[in-house]
Amino acid sequence: MSNRYDEIEDDEQEIASPIKAKQTEAVDAPTSKTIKRGWGAADRVQEAASPYAQRFKVTEDTQVIKFLEDEPYASFRTHWIDGRQGQKSFVCLHDDPNGCPLCNAGNRPSTKFAFNIAVLSNDEEPLVKSFEVGVRLIDQLKNFHLDPRQGPLSKNYWAVSKTGKGAQTQTILQMVRERDLEEWNLTAFDEDTMKVLNNNAYDPSIIKIPTRAELLEVATDLLDAQ
Repeated sequence: MSNRYDEIEDDEQEIASPIKAKQTEAVDAPTSKTIKRGWGAADRVQEAASPYAQRFKVTEDTQVIKFLEDEPYASFRTHWIDGRQGQKSFVCLHDDPNGCPLCNAGNRPSTKFAFNIAVLSNDEEPLVKSFEVGVRLIDQLKNFHLDPRQGPLSKNYWAVSKTGKGAQTQTILQMVRERDLEEWNLTAFDEDTMKVLNNNAYDPSIIKIPTRAELLEVATDLLDAQ
């Protein structure tokens, strides 16, 4: 006599074992662009699945980027608690009617402007990155955007690097036209890639806003440590 439980269990085993079923298919089936192998692919998938924005890190080595939009997707103030264990960065509650606990504790916030960008590379699949800049660079980016020769920001590509150390660090941006990418041994993003990047662009909801109670606790620790 057949057992209904056994039948269901067998069905579930078939569903849960697509690799076994794959063996019966043609060996020359096309490789999926959605599923990739290797540690590099694993890292990229993990980054893409993260609930947090993946920050773009400016380095001394020049990187070529593409702005996906002509304006920042988020503008906010942030507190940095130096020497604290665990989370060190917190969004400032400057518009709270009772004031920001960290501001009241004497910690001065910095202003951040976040842009959706992607890094151009011939070795890695592009992912959306959050390019966070401060007050010194935002004015320069706005001027680039409004410049009829260089703007809007998303029109061209941009070579980005940094010089100096610590407080003397400077970010350098240079416009790169699509036709000049060959000089960098790079290939422009095609239309399909741009659609995928734009569909995965960040919006303000990616930024975690702390509660006042959370910041009060951090402020208390900050004052106790002084």
